[in-house]
This record gives sequence, structure tokens and C-alpha cells, in this order.
Amino acid sequence: MVGKQSVPRLVASAADVCTQKILVAAKAAGVDLLLEAPKAAQSIPELRKADKVIKYTNAILRYIGRYYEGSEVYGSTFMETAQVDSWLDWGEMEMGSQQPPRLEQAIEVLEKHLDSKVFLVGQRFTLADASISCSLHNFQRQGLAKQLPRATKRWLGTCTSHEAFTSVVGSSSSSAAPAGSALAGSAPTPAPSGEEEPLVARYSKAVGGRTHIKRIMGAADKGKSLAGQKVSVCGWVKTAREANKGKLMFVQLNDGSIPLDIQVVIDQTAKGFESLKGVCGTGASMKCTGEVVESPGGKQAVELLVKDGDEVILFGGVDAKEYPLAKKEHTNEYLRSIAHLRPRSNLIACVARVRSSLAMATHEFFRSRDFKYVHTPLITAADCEGAGEMFQVTTMIMDAEKEGKASLPTVGGKIDYTKDFFGKPAYLTVSGQLSVENYCCALSSVYTFGPTFRAENSHTSRHLAEFWMIEPELAFADIHDDMDCAEDYLKYCVRFAMEHNMEDLKFFDDKVEKGLISRLENLLAEPFARISYTEAIEILIKESPKAKFQVPVEWGMDMGSEHERHLAEKVFKKPTVVYNYPKDIKAFYMRLNEDEKTVAAMDVLAPAIGEVIGGSQREERLDVLDRRIKEMDLEPADYWWYRDLRKFGTVPHAGFGLGFERLIMLTTGVENIRDVIPYPRYPGHAEF
Repeated sequence: MVGKQSVPRLVASAADVCTQKILVAAKAAGVDLLLEAPKAAQSIPELRKADKVIKYTNAILRYIGRYYEGSEVYGSTFMETAQVDSWLDWGEMEMGSQQPPRLEQAIEVLEKHLDSKVFLVGQRFTLADASISCSLHNFQRQGLAKQLPRATKRWLGTCTSHEAFTSVVGSSSSSAAPAGSALAGSAPTPAPSGEEEPLVARYSKAVGGRTHIKRIMGAADKGKSLAGQKVSVCGWVKTAREANKGKLMFVQLNDGSIPLDIQVVIDQTAKGFESLKGVCGTGASMKCTGEVVESPGGKQAVELLVKDGDEVILFGGVDAKEYPLAKKEHTNEYLRSIAHLRPRSNLIACVARVRSSLAMATHEFFRSRDFKYVHTPLITAADCEGAGEMFQVTTMIMDAEKEGKASLPTVGGKIDYTKDFFGKPAYLTVSGQLSVENYCCALSSVYTFGPTFRAENSHTSRHLAEFWMIEPELAFADIHDDMDCAEDYLKYCVRFAMEHNMEDLKFFDDKVEKGLISRLENLLAEPFARISYTEAIEILIKESPKAKFQVPVEWGMDMGSEHERHLAEKVFKKPTVVYNYPKDIKAFYMRLNEDEKTVAAMDVLAPAIGEVIGGSQREERLDVLDRRIKEMDLEPADYWWYRDLRKFGTVPHAGFGLGFERLIMLTTGVENIRDVIPYPRYPGHAEF
């Protein structure tokens, strides 16, 4: 039981909604407050801590957020803190009275904001959620907000089921705890499913249960609240060293759940200690069961102490002389040669976690906006880009070898593809766009997300033979809708990574690109710049004398990376959308503009990357589409089904494509595309 003198006192009426806001926020922050009824008539709450007195609800909430910052209820970044502040002020202005005159409009604002979000700011319950959910819950009890729209209703349900809310307000309309009782820091009630990872990880019965290292080292308090707990961790050894004449062993263990290692101090009295001798080097796998204790060193808040009565189990030892990933630094080129082991390196492990999060963000973004996920074929007879750089799919070579023939069947001097598996030339797709458009013209909003292939004999750091593409299509939309969707998607993904992978991003900021996090925050801070291709060329021509471009700038050119990055990094200093490109440098399916010279195409250019998204409004007019197909020397018969969409119920529609690996490069700062995909495929390399 916490003593009265050791906790701040909240002097306020227990029944007041402002009191509930403060108590819920304090509970979420893990702060003990002692609630006292005011001795005289008092209209505003007061927080008293020693000789300090804080008055007014928002001031108290901010004090809790700043003074107990480890809980992150005030946001986990400077930007999030500013957003929490804005919502607190907004809530006071729009919902501060007992019968707010603009409640319906306020709910509309919430609905629009919460359409694709779990909480008001970031991915955690913050002061903003505590304050506004208490207000809205109170209005519902009064009958002022009975029918809430979908997203707001979902958000309020999430907030009211949060353990901080239920412990103070209750699951229905229970009153606050009585005066004189310690609140907000008492024994926690079970968290709702999915809110916090359990201490003992699911699906770990094979090893008797284990705790993810992220659950300890990635906690808001860096694991301090677990001090004294007995836990088991499993993972791979990063480093190991003996001390005290071999009576102690210090092991840095990592299980891939977070970039941070946990230090394990193993005493010779622990069961299994002797089994570690000589084989517990970098790369060894083991289970350590011991007590979480505060670390005497300054590098980590806690460590795991394995002593008498505890146990270590060596799953797999390592001969340090043979292990390819020694403690020393390795080049990225070398890591690619051991792709089966490189996920154990810090760089590739961080990339893998961010890649996973961005994939989740992609599906969540489109799902929350009612896009349907369509699986498009990998084998196709159509060249979407019209570039001809495609991998051919055939069984004729294999069949000829089996039959001992030195040549393929021909007719009229050309290969007879009627004898092939598909009866015609077939290829690995370079894009799922044409296929997903069919579903767009029936389901309205769709997207595909899968591997694509290009047989381009390129050895640059920006090209792969196998890569992943995200390609949404929007019916009843034009180029401007397309640009809006692309900007929203890119920001959503970056924000998702910053909210879920901050430790990984800190690693990249420190080791890969100094200032990465600042660059990502700038990307989110304001709208993207938008400029026509013609305007962009005019700017680049003016900039040419000082920029000294390697390739001269002229209208009609396909801008190179140096031009794209100059616009985004030097001219606008933020992501930039260029639209209305010359038709001769774009694909046949892009809608021809009235000037007959340009098409309604757009590219999103990002600092440090260049082009990251390319899209367009699609040509919905059959006669114009046929003309463009012929101009590109393509065969109309190959696109008969694509033409049918224009014959039967054509609609204006648009879409874009984003190379997933380019998105990862943008988010991590990693410069070589071969290091952001698990198994890179490029000319001469198809191992693993």
C-alpha cells in the first residue's frame, strides 16, 4: 500500500468528469494519485505534490505527461507531443461544457480523423484519448451522443475497454474510487486482448515458456517494472565473455524481436554453466532462466541474473573459428554472400522488422479505406509497361533436353509457341496493374501487393530482377484523386514505422543515415509539393548552371535521379509530385490530355530517393486507347480483355504503383536496394 505522503494528492470531486480524465490519464501513466474531496466549494481540480499546486484539468494532464514521461502518454516523439497538446486544447474548446453547442460537428471531426487510426495520436492510449473519451462517454450517459459514427464508435470502445479507463470509470457507469484511496497505480486489471504482449510469449511451450526480449528491453520503463521477476529468454548470442577467472559469464542475447540485446550475467552456480565452456560464442543459441535485476552499468536499465537455482540451456553451440558472422563489422557485399545468416546482423534484422511493419501498414491502409485485396497472376502474356524486358516462362527448353533435341520447334522460321505449355509466349509479370484494373471496374477500390519481375541487365544499386509492387486502382477517380491517395498512403506507412519501429529507426539514424528520423518527420509535417512536368523542366533549366547536371535538361526527356532529387531536395525540400508528363515517355494506358502531347501521369519524388511512386489516370476511351496501343507497337489482340473494360461500362479510373523496396529505402535510409529484400535477385545472382 502506498503511503499518503509518497503520492500526489488530487483534490477534486470524484463524480466530476474532469476528475475522471485525470485519474484515467494517471492510471495509463502508471502514476499513483490520492483522491481527496475538497473541503470547500471548489469548481476546478487541483493536484498537490509537496509544495507544488497545479490547477485546471489540461495543466494537470500535461504535468502528468511531462513528469512521468517514461509512460509515453504524452506521445513518443516531439511531433506526437505537439499533436496531443492540440487535441487537449481542441477537446477543451469543443467538449469542455456540459452541453456543447457544436457536439455534432465535433464528432464529425473525430470521425474523419479516426477513419484509419486506432488512437487519436500514434498507436498508444495518450492523454488526448483519456480526456476526449471521458467527455464523450459522459455525453453518452446524458443521452447527448447516442448514435456515434463507425470509426468514432470503434475508437470509443477501444478507449473505454482500456484498463486505465475501466479501473477508474468502470465498464459501465460505475463511480470513481472513494476519497482517500490510492488510485491509478494499484494492481492492474487484465489488459484487453491485443493491447499488451503477455509476459510469457504465446506458442513457446516447447521451451517451457519464454519472454520476448522486446517485452523487457522495449518497455516504456526499459524493463524496470519487471525487476524481481523470474523470466526465461531465448535467443542467439551476440557476444560472450568470461569474468572473475571464469566464474562469471556475460552474454549479450538477442531474439530478433528488437534491436536491443539483453545482457545475461551467468554465475557458475547456475545449472548448465559448464556446458557453455568453449562453445558459447557469437551465434550460439540458448535459453536463460533467471531474475530481472537493475543493471549497475549505464548501458541498460536492467539485466538478467542467472545464479544458483536458475538454469541455462545451450540449444546449439558455435565454433568461433568457423562462424561466418564474427563480432567484427562486415560489408554489405559480404553479407549478401551469406544471405542465410545475414538476418542475424543488426542491419538486416532492423530492415526485416521495418519491412514487416510496412507490409502490415500497406494492408491496414487499404483495408481501412475499403479497398479489396486482389491476387493478380505472376504469369502473363501481356507486357504492361511496353518495355519488353520480361522473363519468359516456357517448358519447351526442358522438353527439348529430355528428348535430346538441340533446337526448339519452329514454324515459318519462328519458334512455334503452340507447342509450349500455354500455347503462346508467356512471361513473368512486370506489373499486376492490368489485371487488377478488371476488378477495379467491378469492386471500385482495389489493390494488389505481390512480386514482379524485370529482365533488365542492370547492376545499379536501384534495380532488382525480382521486387514487390503495391498497385491500387480507384474507380470514379482522376489524377488528382490518385495523387491524394498516394500522398496519404506514403505518409501512413512512414507514420506506422515511426510508431512501431522507433528502435530500428534509431539504429538507422545512428549507423546508416544521420538525420533520418528528422527527414521522416519532415515528410509528415506538411503537404507534398505539386508541380506539372512542364513547370518542373522550366525550374530545372534555370537551376542547371549551378546544379551542373550530368544530363542536360530539355522538355520531353525522362528525368533522371539527379533531376528528381534536385527538385525534392534542393528546390522544394520535401516530397514532390510531378504530373502531366509527355506521352512519348509514358505507357500506353495513361490518359491522353487535351493538348495531345501529355498524359495524366504523376510521379512522387522523395528526398534521398528520387521517384518512389508512379501512377496515372487510366485511358477510359476505347478509341484513344486503341490509338495509343498501336503507337507503342503493341498488338491490340493481346489486350482484348483490357479493351472490353472500355466497351462495357467504362468509367474514369486511376491508380499508381509503388516499389515496396523503394519505400523501405526511403524509410530506413539504406541506399542499396539489394539490402532491403531478403534474397536479392540481380544479374548473375540467384543463390539461396
